[in-house]
Amino acid sequence: MNTHGDLGFSTAGLMAVIAGLTGAVLLAVAGVGVIGALGDTTEDSRATSTTGPAATTTTPAATFDPGRFNAASNDSGTLSIEVPGEWVDVFGSEWVVDGREVGPSVTAAPDVDAWYSSWDTPGVFVGVSTTDFSPQIGDFSGICTTGKVDERSIGTLSGTVQTWSQCGGESNDFYVFIGGPADASYTVLVQLVSLDGTGLETLERVLETFSYHP
Repeated sequence: MNTHGDLGFSTAGLMAVIAGLTGAVLLAVAGVGVIGALGDTTEDSRATSTTGPAATTTTPAATFDPGRFNAASNDSGTLSIEVPGEWVDVFGSEWVVDGREVGPSVTAAPDVDAWYSSWDTPGVFVGVSTTDFSPQIGDFSGICTTGKVDERSIGTLSGTVQTWSQCGGESNDFYVFIGGPADASYTVLVQLVSLDGTGLETLERVLETFSYHP
């Protein structure tokens, strides 16, 4: 994701660090990746095929299994969520933006490095801004197909969910949530990539189980 490219964490060995430009955070694309600098979304040069009839094979609807979730938390244990059981790679260092720590964060995926560097790996980033840094949803229209915007109140959080799909030319759904608790004491950014059609349900589970206790 360069959109993951410029985003990242300050830990050695991690491919990208979550970062923001002018008070915004984006996942961008480097090659086929999902993360990057704010506003720096690159048009995907991959052409869309218009030849041949649509496939006639019927794909069964994705089934959301609420039982296959595990807890994931940041290194200090102050921030926790629940994620699909396959997302066993968890990274929980501080959220670093422009070289300074802005709050706790946790990333979970089958392979965190692959999630940061591509659009074909499912996973989620959750960051809590406890400083004056104000994360933004960002604009991924240059690399994704833009979907709808919804206002959601789930668990202790209320905010905005922006949906994209087919990011980086892959068969995926990409959700970004910006919101916070009723007292506005902090801001939460969630970025989630799904490949199996259950992304919205997974996002809801993440938000429902979100817990932050500084």
